[in-house]
Amino acid sequence: MMGIPKMNEQKNTIAIELIIGMLVYGIAVQIILFFLPDRLFNSIGLWLGILIGVGMALHMKHSIENALDLGESGAQKHLLKHYGLRIVAVGAVFGIAYYFKLGNMLTMFIGVMGLKVAAYAQPHVHRLFDR
Repeated sequence: MMGIPKMNEQKNTIAIELIIGMLVYGIAVQIILFFLPDRLFNSIGLWLGILIGVGMALHMKHSIENALDLGESGAQKHLLKHYGLRIVAVGAVFGIAYYFKLGNMLTMFIGVMGLKVAAYAQPHVHRLFDR
């Protein structure tokens, strides 16, 4: 049957669109960072944050797919557990980056917020690719 995408194909498409949105966001912020001092340190923080955001998006997709096979209470516990894992992982990456001075913490946070921007922009990105 043509016209109706398979559920798994649709979920993969959404994840790809989120990642594309984060990359476009990262490029836009990178252009702004070009005009600020300490470009390399700020850029490393930004792209590390974008990478964290991509990892979070993929982990969310995976944990939601797994939760669909569980009952209501099991799914709720599963999603809460994986949310906690994401928060701890992001905190650990921020801590390691801070300790080793791998990048600017503010631009890293701005990069992670690219996931939020990409989530809001996803319907628009979808329309661009749907044409």
